[in-house]
Amino acid sequence: MKIGVLSDIHSNAVALEAVLSRLEDANVEEYICAGDVVGYYSRPNETISLLKEVNPLIVRGNHDEGVTTETPTSFNYYAKRSLDWNRRELTEEGMRFLRRLPPTIRTEIGGREVFIAHGSPRNPISEYIHEEDISEEFLDYSFENPPEVVVLGHTHKPYVKKVGDTLVLNPGSVGQPRDRDPRASFAVLETEKPSAEIRKAWYNVDEIAEHTKEYLPRKLADRLYEGK
Repeated sequence: MKIGVLSDIHSNAVALEAVLSRLEDANVEEYICAGDVVGYYSRPNETISLLKEVNPLIVRGNHDEGVTTETPTSFNYYAKRSLDWNRRELTEEGMRFLRRLPPTIRTEIGGREVFIAHGSPRNPISEYIHEEDISEEFLDYSFENPPEVVVLGHTHKPYVKKVGDTLVLNPGSVGQPRDRDPRASFAVLETEKPSAEIRKAWYNVDEIAEHTKEYLPRKLADRLYEGK
């Protein structure tokens, strides 16, 4: 089974639409989203609507949690500005969608046991797990019985790493890449092996950047052109 894997969309509906088109062309059968649907950019309601169309298995990210909290902590100035604006812009239906997101999911997909979190298994909302952190020790610390596939987000940097019998996958960021590549990042997971491939999609950065600058700091828009 082919599964489309997304993370860190951050209200960038323009990038999400391009990624979903690529995944449709790839004939994926299911979707996973590792959180941070909203924050940073200016189309939160459209982003949620697009996600609902593909009905992914989806967990809560720190920005999803922050936008549903009146006084979010641990965010820098630009993140707080965007959370405040997203909170005002979101419909009641959108807020309900975000509040219902679970912190983790562990389930079977395509005959494989899959664990999904935004941050880490032990701190699913806010801990950063980078590629160099993935090891046998990490899996032993995180799980009594490691699943066959672990999907994480939060770092905005993609990686695929196999440790023993466990495949650990971070698809990178759809909406705000930080790997010096401005293209939207996502992944296709094949459950048969299992294996995963990081993919990239060009999208109209000007469209979301110009729209964002109408409401939010220019710095948020400008970083999209450099992927950092």
